[in-house]
Amino acid sequence: YNMYTQQQSQVVTSMGNWLGETDWDFFSTITYRHNVKEKQNYNIMQKLKSTLNTQHNDFKVFYVTEFTNYNYNTHNHLLVKGDGIIETINSFYKGKGLIGDHVKHIPYEKDKGAHFYVSKYISSSNIDYDFIIPENK
Repeated sequence: YNMYTQQQSQVVTSMGNWLGETDWDFFSTITYRHNVKEKQNYNIMQKLKSTLNTQHNDFKVFYVTEFTNYNYNTHNHLLVKGDGIIETINSFYKGKGLIGDHVKHIPYEKDKGAHFYVSKYISSSNIDYDFIIPENK
């Protein structure tokens, strides 16, 4: 049984292969303590981007935001690369009181490929995704 149309399947495979060119360090799931709507989440992710750029020079984050419960709530899945990035992400969210202990960071397994981590989200119409990379300093 294939849950994707052929076009979706090609997008998922291509995106997975492209993301797979990076040897990520972690796959993270960030679940908010309270309902955070789509626009709020977008603003939070922009602030995270700014925080990472202020504190780090060498990193890569790819995130997928899932909208659940009739778009009333969001949570994020991240592929993360870079020394100390996980700690910065944790302190960013905890410092704003956005997360409790509902955060999972699991070591990225290159053998599984990036598509293993993000393919179930990428082809959904109920998501947003973006990269956070260092801005030119």
